[in-house]
Amino acid sequence: MNYDRFHPKADRIYRVNVAPFKWDTMGGSASEVQRNSPFTLSDWIKTHYPEIEEACAVQIRGYDEKISFLYYDQNFCKVFDVNLPENFQIAGQTDKPVAVTTDLYNEETIKKIKDDFNYDVQMALPHWPANTNISYSIAVPLPVRNYPPSFLSGWGISMFDIYIVVKAGVDVGALKEKLDKVVIADWKSSPISLILTPLKQLRYKDPTGQIQSDVRFNHIQIFSIAGLLVILCSLFNHLTLHVTRVRMRLRELTLRKVTGATHWQNATTLYFDFMLVVLLSLVVGLMLMGWLLPDFKEYATIGNTNVNIYIELLFYAALLIVCGFVACGIPLLYFRKQVLNESIKGLGYPESRNLFRKASLVLQLVFGLGMMFCSIVFIKQIRFLHHTGLGISRHNIATFEPSWRPLPQGFPLQYIDRVKQLPGIIDAIPVRGNSFLRNMAVTSIIYANTLGPNRTIDIEKDGQKTNYTYFLLQADPRFFDFFGIDIIEGTRHSNETNNKLVINETMLNDLGRDAVATQLDVIGVARDFQLSPTTKTRPTAILYPNESEFTTIAYKYEDGFRQQVEQATEQFLRDESPDHGGREIYRHYMDDIFEEHFASEQALLKLLTVMTIVCILIAIFGVYSLTNLSCEQRRKEIAIRKINGAEVVNIMNIFFKEYLILLLIAALVAFPTGFLIMKRWMEGYVKQTSMDAWLYVLIFLVVFIVIVFTIVSMVWKAANRNPSDVVK
Repeated sequence: MNYDRFHPKADRIYRVNVAPFKWDTMGGSASEVQRNSPFTLSDWIKTHYPEIEEACAVQIRGYDEKISFLYYDQNFCKVFDVNLPENFQIAGQTDKPVAVTTDLYNEETIKKIKDDFNYDVQMALPHWPANTNISYSIAVPLPVRNYPPSFLSGWGISMFDIYIVVKAGVDVGALKEKLDKVVIADWKSSPISLILTPLKQLRYKDPTGQIQSDVRFNHIQIFSIAGLLVILCSLFNHLTLHVTRVRMRLRELTLRKVTGATHWQNATTLYFDFMLVVLLSLVVGLMLMGWLLPDFKEYATIGNTNVNIYIELLFYAALLIVCGFVACGIPLLYFRKQVLNESIKGLGYPESRNLFRKASLVLQLVFGLGMMFCSIVFIKQIRFLHHTGLGISRHNIATFEPSWRPLPQGFPLQYIDRVKQLPGIIDAIPVRGNSFLRNMAVTSIIYANTLGPNRTIDIEKDGQKTNYTYFLLQADPRFFDFFGIDIIEGTRHSNETNNKLVINETMLNDLGRDAVATQLDVIGVARDFQLSPTTKTRPTAILYPNESEFTTIAYKYEDGFRQQVEQATEQFLRDESPDHGGREIYRHYMDDIFEEHFASEQALLKLLTVMTIVCILIAIFGVYSLTNLSCEQRRKEIAIRKINGAEVVNIMNIFFKEYLILLLIAALVAFPTGFLIMKRWMEGYVKQTSMDAWLYVLIFLVVFIVIVFTIVSMVWKAANRNPSDVVK
């Protein structure tokens, strides 16, 4: 949440993204937000909206792990307060001036930049902190980049990120309403919606899905809530035991008061008992944290320094001590009002004395059952998605393509048969683009334009004409068999059916059969398929492309042959192009792309599993401790029951009945709440697992059996004590 807060105008900086106007389009693509914008949108939006103080267009391109380029216009310095000379922006300079960040400002890197890119490094810029979404190492003014004029003046090419500074005092909500529908005369895609995202929230509210992280922000929120529940569970446990102990010592404390002890002396005695446990737990917690922190930081990709983390922990510890101090004081104030005579003789209402204990135990069981239920459903949903069909074969499929240009003569069409003969390869087909597999799984159809242009067509439906955006996938005729995609109507295209479309079910349902039959040249309908389990199927049309557009080979390989096939295909390309022996070979694996969608879920699942175990253990420790205290408190009752003929089993049944009722009450709260939470969470997936009745029964029985075994030893010991000793 601290990303990009260091900019002087961070509170007023917004990124602008383009989306089709949602009230004027059809289908699932209507709400898609475009990843990049046209360069000319920067000047246009500043000119037409007086609320905007400044606007700039930037483009970031990575090169390797150390070098990334920021191509910027002259207004970039005004938006982000960067001190770059104005003469950098003069077009036609032969020296090509650029600036680099301080970490690269050395002779070796400057020479490399000059030799590799013909840029003249003329100054160093302060290196921005790591927590920025606009990370770069070389700042290149657009005149130096020397884009063709059509790239910068036209509306048809979207390659830039647009950032604006809103004037101080402007009502941003009113500005967003104005930008909801924007008409641009020179842009055929008009009307559009312009989406504003605060720069400080971009890390976790990016509407395009462009900014990715290992753990999604909503999962961090879930983890934080789960952590808070564990803390509350342990605090209630400790407070319950404290209150129960105070009740058991009430006569002792009253007799102390009769013999001259003050309220403060009694309070000090109880406070010492309560706070000593809290302080000891903090000491042990600090030791555990020091042990686990390095691994946890690496696992959770936390960038904070250890000093900051320990400062925050000390603040939390102080807060916990204050809360404990207040929590301990509440029962002291209550018991202080007890009448001396009632306290000494033990009068009052025995049932009401246990109300707080029971309520606290129910609360702990609610937390434990709820977290256990959510974790199991979490696991069940992930396993379900891994083993259910998404309309496409995804196992043991990969693509490879050489990075050098021009491509080897005849690649890939003339190489297919030879690639099939490599050991471990089952089948191979030509595809368009190295990012073929990855772009099949992208969230936004507008972003995925490397497979072919997204098409916006005018469709007439129900007497109204509207524009409809769909994703155009250009594929070899063997595409359907290779990926296991079913044709449910008509036929697939072939070499003889150029310019004819095969559409998916989503596109057919969006447009309707009449519009498809009369306005599109469609020869077949394919079953919906997707690689992203978290996004709805995009309206898609499949077209057989010109053979010259194939640049990549997709192949299937046998189980266990991934590494061998990778080495074989790499050696194959090296042999075909010996002059490019050191150049990279692009490669993507379909299984890896699918698993990327679960990286955040897998991280959260591990953390939630640990927290669930901790929460259940806390509840069990609470049951054990309270049973121990309850047996101590009811020792005379147990002894008298035995004198009157009660068996040990009868006495144990009293405790089992009590805890069974408390567990039932907790289940009636935890299970419906867990169902609602997980139902809403699973709505984010294309397919959802079921939450069957056996799941609730299983969790209930497991927790009950654990509780039974927890209380057996304590009750058995109390029930077998000699009654005469207890009564005396």
